[in-house]
Amino acid sequence: MLEKGRISPRQAGELLFMTIFATVILFLPSILAEKAQQDAWLAAFAGALAGLLPLGVVVWLGRRHPGQTIFQYSETILGRLFGKLAGLAYVCFFLHWGAVVVRQYGDFLTTAFMPATPLSVFNFSLIILAAWAVLAGLETIARMNEFLILLVVSSLLAILALSVANWETAFLQPILAEGFGPVLRATLVSAGWHAEIATMAVLQPYLTRPHRAFASGAAAVLVSGMILTLSVVATLSVFGPELMVVFSFALHYFVHTIDIADFLTRFEPVIMAVWVAGVFIKTAVIYYCAALGLGQVLGLAEYRPVVLPLGVIMATLSVTLFANVAELVAFLSNVSPVFSITLPALGLPLLLLAGSLLRGRRRNNGRPEKDNG
Repeated sequence: MLEKGRISPRQAGELLFMTIFATVILFLPSILAEKAQQDAWLAAFAGALAGLLPLGVVVWLGRRHPGQTIFQYSETILGRLFGKLAGLAYVCFFLHWGAVVVRQYGDFLTTAFMPATPLSVFNFSLIILAAWAVLAGLETIARMNEFLILLVVSSLLAILALSVANWETAFLQPILAEGFGPVLRATLVSAGWHAEIATMAVLQPYLTRPHRAFASGAAAVLVSGMILTLSVVATLSVFGPELMVVFSFALHYFVHTIDIADFLTRFEPVIMAVWVAGVFIKTAVIYYCAALGLGQVLGLAEYRPVVLPLGVIMATLSVTLFANVAELVAFLSNVSPVFSITLPALGLPLLLLAGSLLRGRRRNNGRPEKDNG
């Protein structure tokens, strides 16, 4: 086994929470407001509920193939050739996905804080930090996250609480003014942003209690969904749907409105710190999944030799994939959700699950499969 470390179900849930939450909190509210207007908050939580389906599928697969990641049991189910192709597809998904996350990080910092600094400076520096974490191993990433998740969640909840005085709940009405159609379309987008659930298909074999994978994952999905919903409610209540659509980073501009007795103001550095901490962990987890997966697909004894080459590819993609922020937001709004649901988050896992069930039925003549991984 390329990874000898072990993490608790709680640590796995915290990693999944940060992997989902770090980028959705900044980009998704504006995208949902564009599609569902004042009903964006409904789509935010509905998307989280929809995320429980792919989580259930990947956890079920993990239970049928204990001790194996999705890269390994793909070969068990599909055979050596097609299994390796499926594994490589997931490596490419994690690699591309990581590049998109790094690009979101760089675009936010260059747009909102330091426009004179080249994008590549931010992107390459994040990749270097994430590479160090990946080389240190899964346990190290999980332990760092235990501290950073407290910083991220407590800071964000404090900012939301301080903003309540500025809320105008009239911006949230009327509910379902245009029916369920816009909410359903926005829910599809929100659900697509939960493709990060695929990381559980990599983390599950390394849990100290793998049978707790679904419980910890579901808690992560639901808690992130609730905080995201609260954030959408807050930003809608301050800006209204028409103005909110204008902002690519609604939460960043939202903190400008907080002013407590002309004393507590200027919370932008807090948002930047929360963003940097969250995206660092998210990038490290995705980067780790790509490196571990490539090591397992290639049959290496150690995944660390592929870390730096993958980092170079990821950093290069993060700079070249999109020409500007508008292209990035268009991809996140229209392309990424559909792709994520149809392939890595749900489509391929469902195919693997069907193959696993069929394989077990043929092997055992209808008796439950005993898979030794």
